[in-house]
Amino acid sequence: MTDAVHGGGGSFGAPTKGAATAWDPSVTGIACGRLRDAGWLVRRAVLALRGAPGLRLDAAPGVDVAGMRACIAELDARIVAVAALAVELERLHDDTMLAGRAYELASDAVLRLVEELAGGAAHALGAAGPALAIGAVAASSPLLVLGAGAVLAAGLVVVPLAARLAVTHPQHVAALVAHARAAGVPLEQLMAHAAGFWDRTGERLVATPGFVPALAIAMESTDEALAGLLRVPAPVAAGLEAAIGQDQLFTALAAGAGLGVRVGGGLQRVRAAEVRPVPPPARPVASPAQAMRVILAQDEQITIHEHRMPGGGRRFQVFVRGTEAWLPDAATGLDGPANLENAGSTPDVLRGSDAALAQAMEAAGIGPDDPVDLFGYSQGAAAVANVAATERFSVETAMLVGGPVAGIALPPGVAVLSVAHAGDPVAALGGIGDGQGITTVALESVGGHGTGVAARHDGQEYVESLARAPADEFVVGSFAARLGAATEGGEGVAGWSVAVRR
Repeated sequence: MTDAVHGGGGSFGAPTKGAATAWDPSVTGIACGRLRDAGWLVRRAVLALRGAPGLRLDAAPGVDVAGMRACIAELDARIVAVAALAVELERLHDDTMLAGRAYELASDAVLRLVEELAGGAAHALGAAGPALAIGAVAASSPLLVLGAGAVLAAGLVVVPLAARLAVTHPQHVAALVAHARAAGVPLEQLMAHAAGFWDRTGERLVATPGFVPALAIAMESTDEALAGLLRVPAPVAAGLEAAIGQDQLFTALAAGAGLGVRVGGGLQRVRAAEVRPVPPPARPVASPAQAMRVILAQDEQITIHEHRMPGGGRRFQVFVRGTEAWLPDAATGLDGPANLENAGSTPDVLRGSDAALAQAMEAAGIGPDDPVDLFGYSQGAAAVANVAATERFSVETAMLVGGPVAGIALPPGVAVLSVAHAGDPVAALGGIGDGQGITTVALESVGGHGTGVAARHDGQEYVESLARAPADEFVVGSFAARLGAATEGGEGVAGWSVAVRR
């Protein structure tokens, strides 16, 4: 007989119907959950030992009364020792929780300070954007222009600056083109040089320690850069951010940008265009690496499997691929604009490929009370996280691989595993989440599959990393154990392949 485990982080027990089991994916949360579970097991052992019937020892032929009494005394001593162990486990749990939370508070304070400094720098950069562009145009060496542009582009702050410059000062863009031609460098050759530069140096750049976290901070500072461009005073911008919330403001900016791109480009909304049945697997996916293999092998953007569980209930598993085209593409809804639309989604309104995912799940007959496991890679991870945040479905586990999900807050009942390779820039595009955001575990990649800037984002590299991670990473191993326990005994009964189109 097992007891349901409710409350603190890292719990592994099954909740009773209608009650949510909190899941803290941090090392502190899972360690505390295991310490608490161990303490309960020890206390139950104490109760069982104390509940043993007493023994009457009467002298009789063949009965070693002294030996029996020694055994009883030893049993009593063991009860005392086990009870002391239960107290020690409880103390260790409290100390671990206190130390972990103290570390998190200190880390958050340092991060806030870094964000404030980066925000001030981004505001100043935004205000000086046109002047910086003119200085770049005046540079005499095309190589210097490429180098400076690469450094700025790496921080991603230059993206809104360049867009603003092109709209408000088109003469500077024309001057840049004219300068390249005057130097005898055709524009096509200039762009080819730029592409070659990234091919040669991109992988080394993102592999530099600290680059990807700096990229996340730069993304978090885009609102300050925009405020600088619009000449909004820094105190006013800071007050607006404090009133609305950093993540909410980032979402609002992304929603506005996504709407502008869709309306300006005459794009349709992303939708689940076709749902067709496919043979289901014999058993549910029970490990992170196995889920990633399904994502890479599926023939459409979304795959849904229905399983019959030992108790007679249904359980669904949903798999979502990553971005398939950076420009709008009629062949897929997992395009570049959908990334922007996903970033602008809220639990109340899904705007991108996340809306198509919810539509596909409903079309497959997933009800609000059916347990669901969600698995997403890259853009698919963001779509999965957004759908889980809506609480439209009973999502029990969510695996997010290499996705920009830092600013998304999930319900406490969802056991979430978010992983990204060290040097994967895609995960940094979600910025830095606040205390309610998703924590991402950094994995080391052995390499050998991907190349260029997105080398560490390669799907096959994630398969290999996830295959060995449960033995090396405490958090990944805990999630794998929970997923395996939740899906044990399930049998596949139906499957659907869902085409996502715009």
